[in-house]
Amino acid sequence: MNGTPALYDFRSPSRFSREQVRALQMVNETFARQMATVLSTTLRIVGHAGLTSVEQVTYDDYARALPNPSLLAVCEFAPMGGDGVFQMPMEVVMSVIDRLLGGPGTDEQPSRALSDIEAGLIRSVVQRIVRELTYAFDALAPVKATVQSLESDVQLLQLAPPQDPMVISNFELRIGDLVSTATLCIPVSTVAPVLDVLKAKPQELTGPQAAAARALKDRMQEVPVTVTVAFEPIQLTSHEVLDLQVGDVLPLRHPTNQPLTLSADGVAVGAAVPGSHGSRLACQIVTL
Repeated sequence: MNGTPALYDFRSPSRFSREQVRALQMVNETFARQMATVLSTTLRIVGHAGLTSVEQVTYDDYARALPNPSLLAVCEFAPMGGDGVFQMPMEVVMSVIDRLLGGPGTDEQPSRALSDIEAGLIRSVVQRIVRELTYAFDALAPVKATVQSLESDVQLLQLAPPQDPMVISNFELRIGDLVSTATLCIPVSTVAPVLDVLKAKPQELTGPQAAAARALKDRMQEVPVTVTVAFEPIQLTSHEVLDLQVGDVLPLRHPTNQPLTLSADGVAVGAAVPGSHGSRLACQIVTL
């Protein structure tokens, strides 16, 4: 802990465990990589998209924080139910449209609602980006993400009741010299059933699967492992190593009262003291 206090909203307590949050992060990291690929191949430039945070806030807090106007792609996640929204700042959208039309896509772009022609151009790009959510969620559940409509006015977007909890993913977008933030908003009620599978206990194996698991465990016990007993290593300079001659003596500097290190396949597992067993050298394990 670094001692820095964190804000906690008691009106919207977190409903996810650490494992579930990590699963959401992995889904969104995959989505970010796919988004960057879509932007790069579509615009024929090097585009970047990286996940910066995943958080849970109310829909009202999310909507009030969005710039207006914004490109708001209302998304459906079948068969999970419930609608989400993928949001991109208007300056990024205008830069993408400018590049699609052969322009330089500079960072000085107008911030206004889209014309019908501009909406048609950007729709195909956004649809390709949103479809990548299907691939991103594949590790958790089969989900088909599609764009239902495009909006630009945040105030007219009534996606959910104000106090409904939402999962908000923030992405940093870099297209040329333009750097901005895009967001993905999905209702908690939509993703919760998918993440609940992480809480389920693993199914107990029975029949042939159980027999195979026992056989694998037994065979693992028979795998040969190299075990070594070694003194503490010493350090030499490169010059000292190059000057070594046959017959030179290197002091080990290992204390006589200190046990040797017992290792299995290079991993230290205990300590042992040297000795003999009959006519053979041996060691006695003192700690594990």
